[in-house]
Amino acid sequence: MSEQEPIKIVIPVEEEDPPMKAEQSKSGAKTAAYDTSKKIAGLAKDAAQRAAQSDAGRKAAGKFQEVTDRGVRYVGTRMADTAEDQARQTMEAMQDRLKETDWEKEAKTGLASGLQWISGQLNELSDRFTPEEPQEKDPSDH
Repeated sequence: MSEQEPIKIVIPVEEEDPPMKAEQSKSGAKTAAYDTSKKIAGLAKDAAQRAAQSDAGRKAAGKFQEVTDRGVRYVGTRMADTAEDQARQTMEAMQDRLKETDWEKEAKTGLASGLQWISGQLNELSDRFTPEEPQEKDPSDH
């Protein structure tokens, strides 16, 4: 028994219905879906055109335009009101600050620092234009 014969297993096949195959491949399904969506879009476009050409469609479009125009005017008015409120608040804050500022103190402080700066500049000029005194010769140097 050195040589072994392979064992063969046989499974009897009963007749069954073959597994259902997709009628179309994946790319075929995509094409069919695209074609269907194209048809639906075309139908919707035709319906919209017919509706726009009818009296009811024109009335609806007119109402829609009217509502849109009112909305635009409302938003524009609200934006203008908001900008006006912000400008008013800024102006009031500036007026309050002007009222609260001690102008006498501000003037004195500004004047003092201006005079100090001028003094410094005059000191620099005087240093620049002051002649150097000649050094006296030492009598022992002769």
